[in-house]
Amino acid sequence: MKLIAVVTCLRSIQISRDLSNLTMLEELKDVADTIVWDNLTVNVPRERDFLKILWKKFRRRRYEENLSILKGVSGYAVTGNLIAIMGPSGAGKTTLLAALAGKIEPAAGSVSINGQIVSQMIMSKISSYLPQFNALPTSLTVEEYLLFSYALKMNVNSVQRKFLSMKLSTKMGLIDCRDVLISNLSGGQRKRLSLAGELITRPKILFLDEPTTGLDIFSAKQVVEALTTISHESIVFCTIHQPGMDVYNLFSHVLLLSDGKTGYFGTLENATQFFLSLGYECPVGFDESEYYVKLLSRRKTETTTTNPNREDAGAEELIDKICRAFSRSPLSRIPKITKSKDLEIQPQRKPGCAIQFSWLTWRIWVESRRKIFQGWISWLSYFLSMAAVATFYTGINSHTQVGVQNARGALYMMSSEISFTVAYSVIYEFPSQLLIYLREDGVYGSGPYYVATFCGLIPIAVLKAILFTTVIYFILITQINLSNFLFYCLTTSVAAICSIAYGLVFSIWIENVDVITSIMVPIDVLFLLTAGMFYNLRSLPKYLTCFKYFSIFFYLNEALSIIYWSRIEDIECLASSDFPCLRNGEQVLSEYGFEKTNLIWDFSGLLSLTIAMNILGYIGLQRRRKIRTFL
Repeated sequence: MKLIAVVTCLRSIQISRDLSNLTMLEELKDVADTIVWDNLTVNVPRERDFLKILWKKFRRRRYEENLSILKGVSGYAVTGNLIAIMGPSGAGKTTLLAALAGKIEPAAGSVSINGQIVSQMIMSKISSYLPQFNALPTSLTVEEYLLFSYALKMNVNSVQRKFLSMKLSTKMGLIDCRDVLISNLSGGQRKRLSLAGELITRPKILFLDEPTTGLDIFSAKQVVEALTTISHESIVFCTIHQPGMDVYNLFSHVLLLSDGKTGYFGTLENATQFFLSLGYECPVGFDESEYYVKLLSRRKTETTTTNPNREDAGAEELIDKICRAFSRSPLSRIPKITKSKDLEIQPQRKPGCAIQFSWLTWRIWVESRRKIFQGWISWLSYFLSMAAVATFYTGINSHTQVGVQNARGALYMMSSEISFTVAYSVIYEFPSQLLIYLREDGVYGSGPYYVATFCGLIPIAVLKAILFTTVIYFILITQINLSNFLFYCLTTSVAAICSIAYGLVFSIWIENVDVITSIMVPIDVLFLLTAGMFYNLRSLPKYLTCFKYFSIFFYLNEALSIIYWSRIEDIECLASSDFPCLRNGEQVLSEYGFEKTNLIWDFSGLLSLTIAMNILGYIGLQRRRKIRTFL
């Protein structure tokens, strides 16, 4: 037994010397960019149970306990390194990636490049961050997406855009699918296209969160092979889960995390020798990368060791042992930068707001044209609603007392259907576009994007308004007048545009669609009650009167009523009727609390609401980019 112990000890000493020699050879050269992260610590606030939270809020005090995600993680990388960040779930892989990329602020430690500590702004200029679930405009082709990206990221002319997009497509293996819609690409092709979009600005450092998730082995290997090519000119960090040996061997370095601490960082060859020095040898036929992750997992496993003399330590003790061994190992030493290389930041030639607006409008137009038949169910529902209204209100006579109520009902149906349809279509469609906007942070400004999005929604909204207006108009009006018809269309179109702003405000400020609809229901009920259909505005309490001035339904309903009833000069009045007799359109307006002279104020109210809600929407859009951490 003593002989075995001596042999094991000598073997460990020899391996340690080999590691030391290998480490000493890894001197940082001044020909490459070097990123160093030193003692990175990231904490997040953790609150206790519900009752204690209420007690804190009652006392107007906030005590927080911090949960440590990263605990003094250090390391370095140079141009040409392709680094796999691995570890069990909850080890802090994505947090480390985000901290290196400047997406979150560490509680302690620093990140420096070529010996210079970099700020979040500088890091964003020299690096690119690709989240795990990347949003792409699926209605564009590969070529269109690359041309769009080159136009906004590089501001080059059309000939240069064509040439550069062709060159990049060839480099990323996408040349054969340049004319294919992104929605028809495979998972691996989408990942490579996302990578291509990030490579346009030629970043010095590339951060990728789980780029192989959801891909088969062949596609995952293609993606990592593309990263290998990219790493020749950049530093590439990549979190990865269960890569398989074929994919694992493509990386130059591996960083193993467990419970926010570094279990190992270095080359793949050194990893084998490091764990051998601790008495852990990967069993024959077992995946080496998975073996290391299981060693650093809190779950006990039968394959943690092949050393029969090692005492069976607990999972936490084993993790601490490995992390301590690495911290004392020569591999954990960060070599000194003998000669600092200046950090070169190439100026980015981004286009102005007008060019951004034109390209964003182009993308919205292309997507709308190709998706026009995808929303056929919503269009079918809209036409069925028009058919139902036409069936019920056909043949009404507004010159009778009975017809007065029927005509008011038709006008109300027109105003409510147009407003609801437009607003809720925005609420259900815009969130998917918002993900792309957040992902393309820095590519274009919030102002051009909001204006382009708002303008892009107008044609469909106005078309829906005109269609419904046409149906109701030919039902109610016996004497057709073109100018009068156009006036109706103008009124409903203005209200439809206002409804777009109404839907955008809620979609931007509230992330969850279910929450939006839950909040909008009571608000819509309040605005409907003050619209003058279900409640006589003459008897509306003073403390509720102010709400009608925030209601699209009120302005539209009053405007349509004024336009319609101002042309009705005579209404039949039966002497035997016990109900009040309304003799003309002006009396109808007065009966329900509307004023004939308020038409200009109704248009002013709709325009004011549109402007106010667009301002709120724009502020919310800027806020969404500021408060987001990393996607």
